[in-house]
Amino acid sequence: MQALSVAVVLGLLGVAATCLADPNEDVGTAAFPTLKLGVGAATVGRGGAGIALSEDAYATYWNPAGLAHTRATHLALMNNEWILDLRQNYAAFAHPLNDTTGLGVFVNYFDYGEIEGRDETGEPTGVFRPSDLAAGVGVGFAVNDDLSIGVQGKILRQEIDDASASGFAVDAGVRYDIPDTPASVAATIQHLGTSMKFDTEGFSLPTTLRAGVGYRVADDRAALALDVAMPTDDDIKVGAGISYEILDPLVLRGGYRYDFGGADHGTVAGLTGGFGLLLGGFVIDYAFVSLGDLGPSNRVSLSAAF
Repeated sequence: MQALSVAVVLGLLGVAATCLADPNEDVGTAAFPTLKLGVGAATVGRGGAGIALSEDAYATYWNPAGLAHTRATHLALMNNEWILDLRQNYAAFAHPLNDTTGLGVFVNYFDYGEIEGRDETGEPTGVFRPSDLAAGVGVGFAVNDDLSIGVQGKILRQEIDDASASGFAVDAGVRYDIPDTPASVAATIQHLGTSMKFDTEGFSLPTTLRAGVGYRVADDRAALALDVAMPTDDDIKVGAGISYEILDPLVLRGGYRYDFGGADHGTVAGLTGGFGLLLGGFVIDYAFVSLGDLGPSNRVSLSAAF
């Protein structure tokens, strides 16, 4: 029963991964592929490009080096309504310990919805609800005025019916603010850790290398960003985008994501967009990611700094 339930959910993950990318020998082979889903509607709406610019609570996902640039206590919540009735929720907290060091804490939960179980003969065994949970703590430190580094550890748990697997992973990042320019460059390694083992079979994590550049202009009212992601279980992905504060409380965002080797889902697949709105000390952000003929993914974030 355990083995069959695990196979069902991993098959569902394989279907989702195959829908979004070319079905090569690596796609869908890693455990915890939900770790690759970007968080924070602001960054996602800008093409998912954020490792050189993120410096709030969402730096716990994009680049822990950005925590060194946190200047206020920041609380953030995000909901992602993904494909196939799958849902992701993310909560994060960032706090400056001093002028050079910032601390971040996060919880990332993914709900696969209800799935009907089957035994080895194909008979129904009841409904179960698989889930992924990641939680961790990170710290960012400014080496000098231009260079910052960060690292974080996270525990992982995946539950599929009455089977479960646990693991541990680390993220590490670096950010360099180019002197006398509004540009920053950054690099990260994400999800480097132990394999997730169900019964006797282990599955590696989707370790990902990222490199990115960010550029702030118009007195920080506008930002441009470009990220390149290289996951071990998938093709290279590129995201680029722009955000612009057109009014004091309103920011508009747009971008594009491209998967090298990805399947063709139409001309609008990969387009991203959204907005941010400041309301009484809270920031509400919305982002959509077009998956072409698969439909959109919608993210809503609520954050506050104090």
